[in-house]
Order: sequence, then C-alpha cells, then structure tokens
Amino acid sequence: MNNTAANILKILSQSEMSIEDMHLYLKVEKSSILKTITQINEFLVSLNLSVIKKEDDRFNLSLSKDEWKTLFKNFKVLTSEEKIDYLYIKFIANGFLNLEKEKEILDLSRSTILRCFQTVKEMFSKNGSKYEYLHAKGLSLTELSEHDKHLFYKKVMKLFIEEDILVPPLKTLLKSLKKFDTKVRLSQLYPILRFSKISINYFLLSFICSLEVCTELFDGLNFQKEKYRDTLEFKNFMLYINKYGKDFTPKYREELGFFLCALNKKDNILEDNLRDKTSTFLNILKEEFGIKFLNDDLERMLFSKIYLSFFKFENKILKLKSVKFDRTQKILLNKLEAILHEYSSDMYLVDKFAVIFVLRRALIEENFNNVKNVLLLFNEVGASDHIVFKKRLTKLVPHVNFELEATFFHKKNVLTKYEKYDLIISDEKINSEVIVIDFYSSIKVHDIIEKKAFEIGINKLQKIDNTIKFV
Repeated sequence: MNNTAANILKILSQSEMSIEDMHLYLKVEKSSILKTITQINEFLVSLNLSVIKKEDDRFNLSLSKDEWKTLFKNFKVLTSEEKIDYLYIKFIANGFLNLEKEKEILDLSRSTILRCFQTVKEMFSKNGSKYEYLHAKGLSLTELSEHDKHLFYKKVMKLFIEEDILVPPLKTLLKSLKKFDTKVRLSQLYPILRFSKISINYFLLSFICSLEVCTELFDGLNFQKEKYRDTLEFKNFMLYINKYGKDFTPKYREELGFFLCALNKKDNILEDNLRDKTSTFLNILKEEFGIKFLNDDLERMLFSKIYLSFFKFENKILKLKSVKFDRTQKILLNKLEAILHEYSSDMYLVDKFAVIFVLRRALIEENFNNVKNVLLLFNEVGASDHIVFKKRLTKLVPHVNFELEATFFHKKNVLTKYEKYDLIISDEKINSEVIVIDFYSSIKVHDIIEKKAFEIGINKLQKIDNTIKFV
C-alpha cells in the first residue's frame, strides 16, 4: 500500500467522507482512491476487522477504539512526508542518526532512505544546521540552528495532534520523546488553562505538549522571559502551575508560565511569515467580500481560523471532519477558493468551512442595519399581544421599524403595497413574497432578519463579481 492508503485511513479514523471530498483533500484521482480502498479492505479482512463501506455516497469505517488501535499497530506504511519527519525528528532529538539501522526499523530500501535523508540534508543546509559523519558509526549533529529548533517544534506538535492514529514507528518515536502520559498531562493542563481564560483547543494543547519536549531538549522558545518574570500575572500563573503540575520539571513550569503570559498579552508567539501571510490574506478577504466594518471579536476569530488553516495545510496535518455546504455557503466557498488560487494559497476543505462560517457572520453584521422596515402579519392575535410583542422586538432590534397587521386584509387583497418593506413575515401563507413561520417568537424574527441581511450581502457579492466579469 502507499501514501494514499495511509491518508485515507487518517481521514476515515476521524469522519465518514464522500469520494468527491477525499479527492479534494488528497489531490488524487477518484479512480486511484477507489482502487486503494479495495486494497485497504483486503488488509482489513486479513486482520479480521470490518471493511470500508459506502452508505449514501459516503465511505465509512466503523471500528471500535480497540479495533482502531489494532489497525494502526499493524499498518506500517508511512507517507513520504512522515518518513522525512521521522528522520528529521530523530536526528535532532538524539543528536545522532544511523541510516542503516533506521532503514531496518522503517523497512525501507537503501535508495528510499537515502532519498528521504537527502531532503533532511537540504533542510539543514538551508536552515544553517550542521552535522558530521563518524566512520562506521553514523551521523552526528554538531550545530542546531534556531530555525531548525522551531521546525522541530512544529513537527513534534504534529505528532501530538495525530497521536491516536500514528503508525508504530512514529508512535515509538513520540514515546521516546516525551517523559509523560499525554492524557494525564492534558488533565493537569486543563485547570491551568481554564484559570488563564484562554480558549482551549487541540492546537493549543498540542503546542503546550510540544513545548515540554522542546524545553527538555533545548531552552524552549523565546517568550521575552525577563519582561514577565516580575509581573503579578506570571506569579499567579505559577501558583496554578505549581498546584496542578507537581510533576512538571522546574524548567518546564517556568517556560509554561512565560508562554501563558505571552499568549495572554498577545505578544509575538506566532511564526513571523505565517502571521504576516494571515494578516495580509485577512485584509484581502475583507476587501473582496465587501466587509468594511468587522468588530474586534470577529476579526480575532477570522485571524485565528485563517492562521490555523494555513498552518495545518503547510504542515500536512489532516485533522478534519465531514462538512456540507448549502447553496449560499457554496457561493462563499467558490469565491474563497478563487481568492486562494489567485494568491497561490490553499486550505483543507474543513478549514474553508470554518473561515466561511466567520465570513457569513461578518456579512450578516455588515448588512444587518440595511433591514429597516419589517411587516408582521398575524392571523388572530389581540391588540394587547401586538403591543407586548412589538416592544420585545424593538428592544431586541432597535433599528428596525416593525409594523403589525392582520393577515385577513392581505389575503383579500385589501392591503397589497409591499414596496416599502424589506421583509414581510406571516403565520399563514399569502404569496411568494411573504416568509411563513409556524408561530411567532422574537428569536425567530431576529433569525429571519439575519438571513435577510446575509442574502443582501450575497447579492452584493454577486453584483460585484458580475461587474468584474462584464468589465
């Protein structure tokens, strides 16, 4: 089996997926994917495990947690990227590498392991790291550049992200790097992070676990330590770290405290190139999607989604789930993909969905105030109920002028002038211009106004795109 087989198993261990979406993720022909699925099924049968099945155009592999462990324990195929990462990480972690020994561990031919190490050699040369050959022994690392320290950090972080689905050589490698049980460590980190009021996600947790490994191997990362050492914030973090991390080494406790301070202060803990790329792309999206006013919370969320998307794609981290796009989301998707293509960038499909989610919210807020006049038609509601409901709506959406009338007059065409209204809602069907709801509630009306605002935003985008095409 090959790279495609390894990646298909990574995908199906996380989610069911259609052949079309696999094609988008893997950039492999559909016929090749189907052929590989057949090969994987033969392998699964040999292990007495359930096979990959197709249900409603989606492929899935239904295995228990223990069965997945059995599968990955016996599946020893590494992707080309994983072979390179393995050699790179092991060389830096041990300071020594014997290619003959590693060839046997990975079950590779001499030409394959030399080809993989050639990439590692080129990375060291580019980044300024040096090594020497020890006759009849192997390769010895003599100098490790800061750039390679950071790259090592990212590659170890990837191992933590994919820990549950690592094949045996990578699982053994990770086990040799860490001096802790990951589940135990996460249970210790959780109360510390909760105190810090930092958003907790797999990306952050993997970052912190990788930080511990790198702190023990070398001096961690540069978090402007002297800037924080005497601050009250650092001392408060250390109280929680000392309380919940009693088995943390003194060096790691301090490094974690500096990291949390830097994270809280939003100091520069991100990669310069990727941060700049993210900022530039965010501004391009705002311009291309006609978003002039983006509140701080949404801007931070959009920055985070874009940064993580680029990070995952550039480091080939297949952390995903199956997603479905509705008609309007597909309009945003097509535009996002066109922009990505224009600027020679890309993201995984699930991350495009995450970015689109924020863009949708931004378009709603951008156009929400354009919905100014709303007509609500009631079948049978008393005048006092009208007044109470209108007050509630006015409090919820103060900029909208709500008018309430009886459905009867509109059904009989007594009142038919709809031009002045941006939106007409009724609890009974009248005509195609009227949105029908089964019962009235202020939340339902608010949701309909949001959908209208999004529709206005989509229509503006399509007009802009059509103008560009015409020009």
